[in-house]
Amino acid sequence: MTRLALACSLLVSLVLQLGLTSTPAVANDYLSSSRSDWFRYSDGDREVTARIELSEGDGWRLWSDFAGLGSRWVYTEPSSDWAWLWNPDTGYGEPLGDLDGTLGDRVATEIDDANTATFVIARRNTRITTPAGVFRGVTRIDRVGTAGDGGVRQVWFAKGVGVIRYAVRLSGRTRTFNLVAARVGGASFPSANATPSPTTSTPRRAAAPPEWEEVEAILWGCNDTYMVVDTYADAFRALDGRRPRVLSDVNVDSEVVASQLRYEMTSRGVPLDDVEIFVVAVDSVWLRDYGPMILRDANGQRAVGDAEYYWDRPNDDEFPRIYASFRGWPRVAVGIGYEGGNFMSDERGTGFSSNGVLWENEARLGRAGVEREIRKLGVERVEFFEPLVDEATTHIDMFNKVVAPGRAVVSSYPTGHRQKRVVDAAAAKMRALGYTVSRIRAEFEHDEYATYANSVLANGVALVPQYGHASRDRNALEVYRRLGFEARGVDCELLIQYGGAIHCISMQVPR
Repeated sequence: MTRLALACSLLVSLVLQLGLTSTPAVANDYLSSSRSDWFRYSDGDREVTARIELSEGDGWRLWSDFAGLGSRWVYTEPSSDWAWLWNPDTGYGEPLGDLDGTLGDRVATEIDDANTATFVIARRNTRITTPAGVFRGVTRIDRVGTAGDGGVRQVWFAKGVGVIRYAVRLSGRTRTFNLVAARVGGASFPSANATPSPTTSTPRRAAAPPEWEEVEAILWGCNDTYMVVDTYADAFRALDGRRPRVLSDVNVDSEVVASQLRYEMTSRGVPLDDVEIFVVAVDSVWLRDYGPMILRDANGQRAVGDAEYYWDRPNDDEFPRIYASFRGWPRVAVGIGYEGGNFMSDERGTGFSSNGVLWENEARLGRAGVEREIRKLGVERVEFFEPLVDEATTHIDMFNKVVAPGRAVVSSYPTGHRQKRVVDAAAAKMRALGYTVSRIRAEFEHDEYATYANSVLANGVALVPQYGHASRDRNALEVYRRLGFEARGVDCELLIQYGGAIHCISMQVPR
C-alpha cells in the first residue's frame, strides 16, 4: 500500500470509528511543513536536531527525526489537524489522531507485525516551559502499547510551533528531550527578547580559539552559487572523509539554491557525505564577515560572538543570532561595526586587526571603546596593523595569518609595488611580537589582492587559494606543507575578483 493510499484509508476508518461527520475547517498548525524550519532538543546529555529532509506534494514529509521516533514520514491533512506517521523501515503507518481533538480521544494502530500502540490525548491547553521558551495551548499525546519497555511514551505539541518535548523510555529509564532552540516560520526560539536562563548565560572567560585548533565544522553561506561553486567544489573534496571529521554546513537562502548546489557538486563528482545544506535567509557569500565568531570557555562550552554588520544586509546581520539559537549557545553582542575577516587571535590572548576597525568606530567610541568591544571575543589585548593600500575591506586576513603557536604567514610583494611597505611592516611587527614569519609572494598579476594568507585551516589540512599562476600556486602550497599542513589547493580565480578568497567565505566552528 502506498503512503497516500494508507492516509486515505486511515482517514475513512477514523472518521467512522470516531463518528465524525465533517472535517474541522482549520489548517494543521501543530506540525511544520517548511524545509527551512528546524528543531533542536536536548535531555541534558545529548542533542538531537530534527528537520524535514524531503517533501512530497500530497502532504507527506520525511523528517530526519520525529519526536524521538527516528526517521519518519509524516502526513498532515491540509484542512484539519489530523496527522499520520509512516515508518520507512517497517512499512507500517501510525495515526497520531486529531492534534486539536478532545481530551481522552484515542486511536489504535499496529506498529509492526508483533506490536500495537494507541495514541491518547492526555492533556489539552496546558502551559509548558522549555529552554526555548514558554508555550501555551499545548497538547500532550501519550503512546501506549505492547512494545514493552522501549520507545516514545509522551509527545507535547505546541500550536504554531510543533513538537516542544518528548519522553523516551529506554532500559528502565525515561529520558525527556526538551526543545532548546528552533526556527519556525521565520521566528526564532528562544526569541530575541526572551529572559536569559542558565542555558543562555555567557560562559566565563569565553574566547575565540586560534584557527589552527581542532574544528568540528566549517560554515559557508550562499545566496547564489555563481561566485563560489568552483571554490566549494575543491574545498568539499579536500575535506571529505577527514579524521577528525570536518562537516561543511552550507547555509543557502532558498531550496532553488540548495538544488542548484547539489547539482553542481554532483556534476563535478564532489562527494557530499560530509556536507549539510540548510535553508536560511542570507544576503551574500561573505560568511567570514557576517557569521558567528565562535567562542569557547575553559570547560569547552561555546558561545557566539556577534558584531554589527551592514545595515543593508539585514539577513546577514541576523545570521549569528539565528545560529546561536540553532545551537542553543549564548550570544555575546559586540557593539561595533566589525567583520570576521578583520579579526584574528592566538593562544597567548592576543587579538589582531587592521586599523580599519578604528576608522569605522573610533569617532563614536574612541580607541579604548573599540578595544573594549573586541576584548569581548576573549582576547586580552589587540594589535593593530595598517591595511593593504586601497583594499576595500581593510581586513587583516588579506595579508596576515597566525597558522600555529609562534608561527605566521605574511604576504610579500616585489620591490616597487605599492603594497610592499605595508606587508613588510606587518612582517616586522609579527617578528617583534615573537613570531617566526613565513612570506608568500602574492599573485598580484592576476589580482593585486590575490594573496595566499587568505587560507582556511581545518584539522591538519590547509585550504590554500589558487589563482592560476602555476609556480606561485605551487610555492604557496609548499610553504604550508613546510609548516606541517596537508596543503590542498582551492580555486579562487573568480572569487578574488569580487574582493575575497576562501577565508572570506567560511567560518570555522571549534570543537
